[in-house]
Amino acid sequence: MYKIQILEDEMSAANTLREYLNRFANERGIQIQIHHFENPYDFLESYAYDADIIFFDIEMPGVNGMEAAKKIREKDSRVTIVFTTNLAQYAIEGYSVNAFDFILKPFSYPAMELKFARIFNELSHNKAGVTITIKNKSSVQVVDVSEIRYVEVRNHILIYHMHDHEISTWGSMSSAYESLAPHHFSLANACYLINLKHVRGIESGDVVVDGQKLAISKGKRKSFLSDLASYYGGTN
Repeated sequence: MYKIQILEDEMSAANTLREYLNRFANERGIQIQIHHFENPYDFLESYAYDADIIFFDIEMPGVNGMEAAKKIREKDSRVTIVFTTNLAQYAIEGYSVNAFDFILKPFSYPAMELKFARIFNELSHNKAGVTITIKNKSSVQVVDVSEIRYVEVRNHILIYHMHDHEISTWGSMSSAYESLAPHHFSLANACYLINLKHVRGIESGDVVVDGQKLAISKGKRKSFLSDLASYYGGTN
């Protein structure tokens, strides 16, 4: 059972989002429980830090969705945050609360179905709690693979790029690929191993990962886009 909360002051949008969530859950055999809030103050006062997903409408009077999300993120680093908005420019600010995705209004089910597939696919992966151990001269760190944005190799040094820091160790890309490929990582080129969870788009020959553009090589383009399509589709 996944607990979902919707903060949306526009009833027609809230009803559409609820309808599409229920439709997706019924099609995929997923159990969900949805609670809707029109008022950000009521939402913040009643939040019990047990939600799996929160859909925040950004444009609201008083405390807007971005401000409410920041208040939640101060105490809940686990919950999946998704923003709904008419304005794509909010995407940059969303990274400050580690937002999983943005859904642009007006809603359409075919587009949202892909978004929902990514969200629930990621939630199912996170429940498994997969970790790896990264060792270097100064430390040994156990890392949740879902927190790794991408892995880069430079002169036989592997650099694990996280949300707000990096971890470096000696190693080869082949060894990183062997340990991470089963957890939805894909090679964009010989230097970058990408966590598909954190892909935010494809622009020309680049993949956008948390606002950063990384090159996709011609040799890896077909396999990378195939892996990305499978991930968006929710297949394992």
